[in-house]
Amino acid sequence: MSRTPAPMIPPAAPRISDGAWSSVLQSHPRLLGPEGFVKQRAEQYSALYADLKGSDQLLARGIVHATNGLDEEVIGSLIAKALQNLDHGVTNLHQDTWVWLTNVALTYDLFFDHISPDDRKRMLEWINPHLATYTDDEHAFHNSTPSKMLCYLRIAYATWGENPMAKEFRDHALLKLYQSHLLPVFQELGDGGGWTECGWYQRHSLWHCAEALELARRIEGYDGFQMAPRFWYQRMAYEMHQPYPRPRPDGTEEFAVEGDGSDRYWSGDESPHLLRDLLAEYFRGSDLSRYIANRRRWAQHPASRTAEFLYRPDQDHEPLPIESFPLSHAALAVGKVYARSDWSPEATWFRFECGDYWCGHQHYEVGNFEIFRHETLAAESGEYYDYLSNHDVNWLIRTIAHNCILVYQPDEQWTYMRDGGRNQYFNDGGQTKKWEWPVGTLAEWQSKQEQFTRGQIVGYQNQPQFLYVAGDCTPAYLPSKLSSWVRQIVFVRPETFVVFDRVVSAKPDYQKTWLLHSRHEPKIEDGTYLVANGKGHLVVQRLLPQQVYVHTVEGYTYGGHSFPPKSDRLAATACKWRIEEQPTTASTEDLFLHVLATGEAQPASLVRTAAAVGVRVGDVEVLFGPKVGGTLVIGDATFPLTAEVVRGKYE
Repeated sequence: MSRTPAPMIPPAAPRISDGAWSSVLQSHPRLLGPEGFVKQRAEQYSALYADLKGSDQLLARGIVHATNGLDEEVIGSLIAKALQNLDHGVTNLHQDTWVWLTNVALTYDLFFDHISPDDRKRMLEWINPHLATYTDDEHAFHNSTPSKMLCYLRIAYATWGENPMAKEFRDHALLKLYQSHLLPVFQELGDGGGWTECGWYQRHSLWHCAEALELARRIEGYDGFQMAPRFWYQRMAYEMHQPYPRPRPDGTEEFAVEGDGSDRYWSGDESPHLLRDLLAEYFRGSDLSRYIANRRRWAQHPASRTAEFLYRPDQDHEPLPIESFPLSHAALAVGKVYARSDWSPEATWFRFECGDYWCGHQHYEVGNFEIFRHETLAAESGEYYDYLSNHDVNWLIRTIAHNCILVYQPDEQWTYMRDGGRNQYFNDGGQTKKWEWPVGTLAEWQSKQEQFTRGQIVGYQNQPQFLYVAGDCTPAYLPSKLSSWVRQIVFVRPETFVVFDRVVSAKPDYQKTWLLHSRHEPKIEDGTYLVANGKGHLVVQRLLPQQVYVHTVEGYTYGGHSFPPKSDRLAATACKWRIEEQPTTASTEDLFLHVLATGEAQPASLVRTAAAVGVRVGDVEVLFGPKVGGTLVIGDATFPLTAEVVRGKYE
């Protein structure tokens, strides 16, 4: 059951109106706005412009040339470098093709008058055949599609009037890649601003999508934001919750990996704040834009500072008090929930994952949760180097690398995973692969939806005092081994989590394992587990099962096999420790009940009634019924926990 308030989407109110840059198509450069635009920006953001003058980014060089001019020798070297891309020939390579095309298109536009007519002709003769040859990077759920969309739109505008195929590139970008591929996903699954790509990859690719749409809006009055206003407006709320509370020492935001990716800083970590600012300007004066004003910051990465120079809006309204912004956010159609205790850098932060499968960068992690305070505490494991490696297909993407439940059926097998059969696959006891291969459009996905169904959030409510979320994770597992797994989590703010798992296996002798990952070795003291990482610590109290075999494991290993990554580049911050907890008595149904605290833990006691089981911690009591739901008591206040999804204002 779901209660959904009618989404209130404010009107667009950007200061640069639709089509305001239409004159740029009459001369070069075009991608930097009308004549005088970058000079005005250089005066307004003089410190930012000074950084661009020292940058080797191609777009930054173009901005400097349009503002003050560049030395002919420098321009010649940039043109020569662009022409080297032509030596690749006409290609159909994932990512590389749009990178090379972008370099040539930008050079063509930014240094047009310095390129000989013969070299311009060579550029167009190399670019144009890609419309027929370059068919990769067009999946509606994948990160490279927005990047290809931006690339093709830049080609169109950069070569408009000189290239007979410029309009075809424009139509491919906006009509095919956006309207036919991405837009249906945003409209169907975009409540709460959620998208189907994994977190690390979606951050930069959604910025590319928004940058493309903003160019189209300014140059030709094409407003792609208004085609999915709920998604784009509510994406601002999503981006408020996505970063960890504590920034890096240099002030940049840090994020959970969420699927493929790493915790190392890169330009994609700057994309969320660029996107927030751009959308806040588009929906200028709205409540969310005024909340976003609390999160404004300056980019650090050279590529991001170039984008910020072009798109950073002036703030012309008072921020709304951040303390009044919701402390939880859900993108329910894609199965993601974020929550925090407050809006301070010392806040406890939480995320939960329980959704379907769309994209190869996703992991087998339905039911996974992560907890952060000061540092990562309940963590994810694995190191992402090679999409096709043995480490990736047998560890990184598998359930055993996440805070989930394993159910071990000895004869279970995995076949033809994302490496296409290059590696031998081993049985981790985790979630299964039901699909043959990811598909490219929403319509294809819907026609095979049963294959991709993995989990659903069946209970969600957020109050100032607590968050309640329940996920049915059953479809993610082979039905021959698992009859049911429902995970329910109550986050009693500011620092206490109650995690309740009811797991029913098909046979009593299929061993169940409860997992918790951490960066450093946890300590086990009877029924209490202690996790520490820097200033952060997590105290875990086990209430159920009462009789367990519990141990810690170091490394990427299970079943007598190890799956080390090919490189140690990420080893310093990798999470290689885990707690494994297994009931000692075979049973079809097992209950796992844990209390986790990021502050000073209070003793927890088990509570049983005729129809419920739960825990009492201080003045808090949580009881879970035989199905989804129960009751929560905090002091004198009682709250029902129901099998109901109660959406908030921006969800």
